[in-house]
Amino acid sequence: MKVKVIKTYKDKHTNDLHKINEILTITDKRFEEINSTSFGVFVEEIKDEKPIVKKVASKKATKK
Repeated sequence: MKVKVIKTYKDKHTNDLHKINEILTITDKRFEEINSTSFGVFVEEIKDEKPIVKKVASKKATKK
């Protein structure tokens, strides 16, 4: 799952410092672990938005 950091924190497993607005890919279990601390919520899930596909009229070749 992709998440966005909303509060700077240091990951206890990797010792990496994650800053606000950083995008991470983590498991659901890790998401719950990070946000279940007494210090509050650190990351929020990024909902996958399906891209809007525009249909373009194709130009047919004209015969002469």
